[in-house]
Amino acid sequence: MSSLLSRILYRAKLKLNDLNDSYNEYISLRGSREKAKQFWLQLRAENDVTVVDRRLLKEIKGYCKSAFGNESYWPWLAVYAELTGEFKKGWMPDEYYRFKFLPRMNPEKFIGLSAQKTFDYKLFKDSIVEPLLFRSNGRYCMKDGRVISKAEAARLLSALDEEIIIKPDSSHGGEGITFKQAGELRLEELPADGDLLFQKVVKQHPELNRLYPHSINTFRVLTYMDPNGDINIKFIYLRFGQGGNRVDNSSSGGGWIFVHLNGKVEPVAYDTDGIDIGTLHPDTGIEYAELEFPFLQKVITLCEKTHQTFPYLRIIAWDVFIKENGEAKFIEWNANYPGFLAVEARFGPFFEEVVNA
Repeated sequence: MSSLLSRILYRAKLKLNDLNDSYNEYISLRGSREKAKQFWLQLRAENDVTVVDRRLLKEIKGYCKSAFGNESYWPWLAVYAELTGEFKKGWMPDEYYRFKFLPRMNPEKFIGLSAQKTFDYKLFKDSIVEPLLFRSNGRYCMKDGRVISKAEAARLLSALDEEIIIKPDSSHGGEGITFKQAGELRLEELPADGDLLFQKVVKQHPELNRLYPHSINTFRVLTYMDPNGDINIKFIYLRFGQGGNRVDNSSSGGGWIFVHLNGKVEPVAYDTDGIDIGTLHPDTGIEYAELEFPFLQKVITLCEKTHQTFPYLRIIAWDVFIKENGEAKFIEWNANYPGFLAVEARFGPFFEEVVNA
């Protein structure tokens, strides 16, 4: 009897979990669509010409019904069209990408690894910028995982005459990052809770320094493992800081420019929402279209080879740093919600083969 009751309770628990997941997904989808509608109205108010009229809106809704099974996916596609001045079949709405497509590609049990910066060197030793040390579960460790005392960590840092960067695990958009001269750092000043990664501040390629010297400007590369196991580069864009910021994240005030696989650089830069922010860097005056990246193939090869060693996730965004000598290493990777909205609108569709399958 107790065994039967246990099975009934277990099945009831699974059912409740499914209901809870469905409710959370409904709330997430609804919130995303409301955000899109507000953004769409904002763009319509700011633009001289409204792109999405009644006729085009009907076409977009029909496309959503046909491609995604529900016309309610229309708001983000209306935003895309308003941003670019046209509608493209093959586009994937941001909330479909985020809440439907990505969960199928990237199992939840592996997604969390990409947020654990202190674990990256264990996973991708030859491909990633090396840490000095890290703090995990309250203990300080060398890059190979050997545990050291807090006093030993302090001595190691105080002996360095260099600037270091301290990154908290699970941070995003540059949040919580600290820059400090190693010899001036007092470990007691750091947050008492949470895991931390300590790295030397690296020096970047002269061409990227010429663009903007106050941040490490990284290439965001999205790779996709197709059903055959082949790695496809879906897009590349270069993120850059501005206004004195030390980080290049667009969500922290930076911008981005699209880079074609053949090395051609698009002339216009955009903010995190895909809004045009001009053809010249506001601080250095560099014209984006004049930038040259002879090392781009190294970026592509690094991302393809590294993703091939980690088949547990099918969509990964890599943030790639270029050393002074042109060597490519990645700084971070993201599998939870690799940014998609603005680049899909401006330069997509990138998953047309999936949408039309």
